[in-house]
Amino acid sequence: MIPNIMSVTEARSKLGNLAENVSGEQFILLTKGGRAAAALVDVDYLDKLQKQVKAIWQKTYIDPSLLPYTRKFSDEEIKEWEKEDRF
Repeated sequence: MIPNIMSVTEARSKLGNLAENVSGEQFILLTKGGRAAAALVDVDYLDKLQKQVKAIWQKTYIDPSLLPYTRKFSDEEIKEWEKEDRF
């Protein structure tokens, strides 16, 4: 079994084998100088993560139980806030 954390130096000679062993949500964290530097991940899993991030990017989570207390703001209100934010 390949550990999921290893140094870049150690991984260098095993890269081909490591690439074959990442699949699904399995990944290998590569360290440099004792700190996380990169990750070797399955390309399909990376694509899935990128799509998930794109779907939620710049969206705010609202607890469904709070929806009755929310409202849609008018374009005028939003423009006023944007104007205030410029200062």
